[in-house]
Formats: sequence, structure tokens, C-alpha cells
Amino acid sequence: MDDHLVMPRSAATLRELLEPLRRTRGGHAALVAGDTVLSYAQLAGRAAGVVQALRAQGIHHGDRVALLLPNGPAFLEVIFGTVAIGAIAVPMNTRLHPQEHVRLLQDCRPRVLVAHADYRPAVSAITAALPGLAPVVLDGGAPAPGELAYADWRAEDAALPGAAVAPEDVAALLYTSGTTSAPKGVMLTHAGYLADFAHVAAEIGVTPDSVNLQLSPLYHAAAVHTLVHLAAGATTVLMPRFDAAEVLAAIEHHRVSYLFAVPTMLYQLLDEPTRERHDLGSLRTISYGAAAIAGARLEQALAVFGCKLLHAYGMTETTSHASVLRPAEHLVAAGSIGRGLPGTVLRVVDEAGADVAPGAIGEILVQGPQLMRGYWQRPDDRGYLFIVDRKKDMVISGGVNVYPREAEEVLARHPAVADVAVYGVPDPLWGEALAAAAVLKPGQHATPQALLEFARSQLAGFKLPKQLAIVDSLPKTASGKVRKTELRQQHAAPAAAAPQP
Repeated sequence: MDDHLVMPRSAATLRELLEPLRRTRGGHAALVAGDTVLSYAQLAGRAAGVVQALRAQGIHHGDRVALLLPNGPAFLEVIFGTVAIGAIAVPMNTRLHPQEHVRLLQDCRPRVLVAHADYRPAVSAITAALPGLAPVVLDGGAPAPGELAYADWRAEDAALPGAAVAPEDVAALLYTSGTTSAPKGVMLTHAGYLADFAHVAAEIGVTPDSVNLQLSPLYHAAAVHTLVHLAAGATTVLMPRFDAAEVLAAIEHHRVSYLFAVPTMLYQLLDEPTRERHDLGSLRTISYGAAAIAGARLEQALAVFGCKLLHAYGMTETTSHASVLRPAEHLVAAGSIGRGLPGTVLRVVDEAGADVAPGAIGEILVQGPQLMRGYWQRPDDRGYLFIVDRKKDMVISGGVNVYPREAEEVLARHPAVADVAVYGVPDPLWGEALAAAAVLKPGQHATPQALLEFARSQLAGFKLPKQLAIVDSLPKTASGKVRKTELRQQHAAPAAAAPQP
């Protein structure tokens, strides 16, 4: 692996990435967000300013700092400032319901919350539920009494104070996608991040002149694509939200060389009416994940983008990556997740943990240097087992894993509902979408829209069914299990569309 493809070899922790770049790449653009361009000198100075602010609030090694921020410079400033003193960054999914935020933060008990004014309802719910939380640091709006303005809280051009941070220390706590009422916090270490950076840099060929377009939310594990470009002294363009026309314009304007997307995003880029007006010739690599692309869509992507396509497979527990299907391999194994990354061992096992034969279905086990340290405060759950959902019932919608059971539990709380089932149906844009069928109690009345709005009051938008049917009964087996395959066949057509999240 060439030296210029990875972060400085002397770096053992994330703390050590920005300071060398302040000296060697100080005037080079690190981040571009709209009209704002932040150089490496500015980014390093602001991150050090976050360190000083955290220390002034008594934040120490191992304390949690929660972030409820959109894609923007503040997000990276707080991340680098937090890990530079050995504290733990907790990026929050901005699409969650405020009560979901409350439950997650009650689990990890952060000392500080840095939030954007756009998420005021969540901030209000969090501060009410966590009275011990330090004053909230607010970005993008006027702070309320007891809150601090982010620009005043964080110094602009500070020197980085000393701190003892070890490679095995936890750098970030990322919560899983919410398969139960208590998602698990994945503890990702400094060493794990650096191992994943090395994998990504080698596969995509990142160099100091690379330009990365960050489409996915930075609270997601896909933030690695920005972090690895920052580690290499390259430039990242931050998109606040995905819009196909704006993305195509950004690729041309900023001469983007790399981007990561989920298949739904790529399909929208391919179908965007203005696509042919834009010069996409700067693209060198597109990495995609969360679902496979094959057949006509793959052929179209290869023809239109004219660059290398990588199919990356991973999960929060692997920091981001575990395997990759390289460009040439698309021609012989389209739809595959490829092969394990260097130093990463993949196994497919049966229920007993034994390796299955080639071609057989099983569960993937991963071993490698980028793996998590464990789950936050859940070393073994004291030996108790909890059923999350059936693996075959999981739905992948727009590249996000969604488990029907969570929506079922919420809908079942409606006073008019006697029985309910949530299941996946094909969707032309999202790949799959949730649908629901509900049986009402005798003498009760509720419209599909009323039930969906009830669920919306307690669940994030992406966890809501897009359609709901009121039925007389649910088809069940002799043992009482719902026949979801039959429901998919009966109610595949939209019955009552839910508002888009």
C-alpha cells in the first residue's frame, strides 16, 4: 500500500490526524459546505477550540458528548474535538422521533449535547428527560435560556491541549438501527477507525487531490468516507440532504472524484432528467452499499458514470467495512458482496456455528481489526435471550434495515387495534417498503390514516408503513403465526399512503 494512500503512519489515534495536516495542508480546502470553505488550518483550529470548550465544562476521558447535527462543518469539528481528549462522540440519527432520542441518551448519559436549532423538539424532550445534562450547545439559531451558542462556545483558532489517548480507547458510540425498543450502542475504537481508513483508502485510491462528496448523513457509519479523505488531506463536499439534481451539479462544479451512495440514490441520479447536461468525467470511483445492484441497472450505471464501481459490505459493528466487490468482479459476480478485506475473515455458518457448504444459506461471521470493542453496557446481557425479529422479515428500504416488529408493537398500542401485522412489499424506488394490515376491535372505528398518524407520533418516519389496510382477520398458521407471505400477495397494492418521511 503506498504511503500517500493512508493517514500518516505515525498516527495511532484519531487525535493525531489533524495537527500534522494543519502544518502540511493548512491552506488546502478540507470541507466545503455551500458557500463555506474550511481549510485544514481552520478545521484543526476549530477542533482544538472544541477541546478547550469541553474541558471548560469539565468533560474528561470517557465522558460522552452527543451530537444532533446535520451534515456540516460543526459535526466534524465536534467529532475531532471530542476524540482528541479521549471522550466518546455519540452521533444521533436526526431522523428519529424525539422520544427515541430520549431513550438512547438515557442509555449512554452524555455530559454535553451539541444540537442544531432545526431539532428543537428533540432538544426540548432530551433536556426534560435528562436534568443532569450540561447546558445544550446550539448551532444554527438563537439559544434559549440556559443554552450556549455554538460559535461562542467553540474557539475559532485554538492550539490543541495535551491529552493521553490510547488506540484501544472508545472514540465513538453509534447506535444500531433500532431493532427493539432499546437499540445497542456500538463502541468503536480509535484503532478500529484507523484500520478501516486503511482498507478504504487502499480500495478507492484516495490521494490528497481527491474530492469526496458526502451524501449519506454523517451520523451514519458512512461518515468513514469523509473521515478517510480528511485523514489523507483531501477535500470533502458536504451535502445537507440528497437531491439528485443538486448532486449532479455538485459533481461537475467541484470536480468530485469519489462518492458513496446507496442504490436508491444511484437510481435517482440515473433517472434525473438533467443528468445529461452535467459533466461527470471527474468521477474516478463510486462505492455503493446496503443492497446489491445487478442486471439492467448495473449495466446502466457502468455506462453512465464511466468509472469504477465498488460494492462495499459492512455494518456499524465493523466500523463500516468488511468486504468489497471490486470493479472487475462485477462482471463475474454481480450482486455479490465480494471478498473479505485484507486481515478480515468472513465465515458463513449454520445455526450450530458450523461452516456451511458453498451455495448454502447461513449467517455471516466477521473477524478483523476494524471490529467494535463491544456493545455499550451490554457485555453479555446476563445470559438472557431476546427475540428481535425473524431475519427473513427484515426489510431493506432505501439501504436502511427496518424491522417490522417495532412498528407492530406501536400500532398494537392503539386502543382500536385488536391485531396487526407489518411486512415488506416491493417498492420501485426504495427497493422495499413497509406495509401493514390491522384488525379492529369489535365496535371500534379507525381509519388507516389515523392509525398511521398514531404510529408517526412515536416512530421515526422511515420506520412507518407506507400503506395500511383495515382487514377482518389476519391469515395465520395452525400455531397462530401470521402468514406474511400471504399478506404480501393480498395487499401489495397501496391502500393508504403514509406521508413520506
